[in-house]
Amino acid sequence: MCFLQRGLLFVAFAILMFTNHSYAQDPEFNIPDGARFEDPGTLVWLGTYTTIRLGDKLYYEAQHHYRRSNYDGTPWVGRMAQIYNRHAITYKFSDRFIFTVGPVLRLNFTPEPGNEDFEELTLEPRIWHEYSFPMKGKLGRKDFVLQHRIRIEHRWNRNNRIGADWVYRDRWRYRLLFKIPINGPTFKPGVFYADVINAEIIMQSGKVVTDAPLEDLRIYPSIGYILSTKVAISAGLMYTLGQRVGRGYDYRQRYVARINLWWTPDLRKFENRIPESRVFD
Repeated sequence: MCFLQRGLLFVAFAILMFTNHSYAQDPEFNIPDGARFEDPGTLVWLGTYTTIRLGDKLYYEAQHHYRRSNYDGTPWVGRMAQIYNRHAITYKFSDRFIFTVGPVLRLNFTPEPGNEDFEELTLEPRIWHEYSFPMKGKLGRKDFVLQHRIRIEHRWNRNNRIGADWVYRDRWRYRLLFKIPINGPTFKPGVFYADVINAEIIMQSGKVVTDAPLEDLRIYPSIGYILSTKVAISAGLMYTLGQRVGRGYDYRQRYVARINLWWTPDLRKFENRIPESRVFD
């Protein structure tokens, strides 16, 4: 069985495990006899992904998100949600294995602007490490990129409610990505491409995670355009599904409109820029 088939089976199994779970009726704790799905929220995430090449195998990563959410009858952009800052050092062991490690600082804004029971802003530091297994090949006459990605995050956060305690949790993330060019046989400037498969499952563990191991399931097809060897853009609509901590029978749903800019500057000396650093790699 190929890597793509294994990845798809894993994602399908996870969906079945965590969306078909039911709960016995318990009047004392008012637990429903089945899963409950909340009305979907709508969000906008604007992201920049910068990969600076420092050497033949060494890179510096800087990723930033500006996120807004529906609020008080205004869809998509009703309130500020988060600002996300992720940095890291990446080492490319080979074309088939890439390792990344670094810090994150996320700024979480109040879910209820104007409510004095909530702090306007809280900080959420994290440490993350990632193990990426990319593979290139051909599907007929077209090139493709297939990637298995494992990301582990150690996070410290607290609710915006005044007086809330700090909570430590771990996140365990697996993503399957399958990318193919649209209007040409290869990835190169002037070519549109599609993330035909972009599915990620995010599990969580920690002292407070008693009934909600599924933090998020993300399905994110998108279309991109390669502007040059150093710059690309992409856009898509992501659907997410996850359990509420403390109420694992409640499932949060979201539609997230995402627009991203990808940039890969090369800081090596000119005579050492072989092979060339390319955004579509």
